[in-house]
Amino acid sequence: MSRFRILKEIKKSLKRKRRHVWSLGAGVAFFILAALVGTWLAHRVVSSNPSQVFLPMDSSAVWRDNPSSATGASSRDRTLHILKERKGQMEVVLHRTYLCGEETRHLGTHKASEAEDLLRSHREWGASIDSAGRLLMEESIDDLSPQCRKTAYMGMDKDGNLSLYDGPPWEEKVIRTFFQLDVDMLESRLTEERVRELSKGIRVSDKDEYNSVLSTFNEFASMRSQAIVRE
Repeated sequence: MSRFRILKEIKKSLKRKRRHVWSLGAGVAFFILAALVGTWLAHRVVSSNPSQVFLPMDSSAVWRDNPSSATGASSRDRTLHILKERKGQMEVVLHRTYLCGEETRHLGTHKASEAEDLLRSHREWGASIDSAGRLLMEESIDDLSPQCRKTAYMGMDKDGNLSLYDGPPWEEKVIRTFFQLDVDMLESRLTEERVRELSKGIRVSDKDEYNSVLSTFNEFASMRSQAIVRE
């Protein structure tokens, strides 16, 4: 084979190798570019919608069967879960909170399953279990307690506050203080008899009388008290 032909074959071989290398390099470059574009698009989606980062479907079911581990589970829910799992008996206590007064009743000792049924039958009751293992149920009643119906008064204390008392104001058994009264405005708009009645105490024996007295004297609340209420 002549020297010229040998050189020609070498050149052809080099051209084929360069084409192969170029094709391989182009493929690798395309793959890297596609990966970079995909990463950039994913970052844009997450950045523009941070709340739409999805978890595996099973992750939301972890706490549904175990209310005590739920971040938003109420004390009642956690208590119901404990009662469902507990065996044996426990002491049950019902605590009632009224507009005026409180009342605690000991309901005796019951099986945990019976306590659970009782709580489930009163959806409005709150509940918890104390350190002694007692079930404490809470009920709020929009009325005066039986005791308050017998002894409650509303009056003005020595600092000019409208307050609720257990007994006449002079006994100073304050149950609740509502707001500061504007005494000057009170004395200028009401009769002396009415002001004196407030100082001595106005008897309230039910919810209607309670609300009536509050409504009557609410307009005499000092500006400072009104600002606090609004806040």
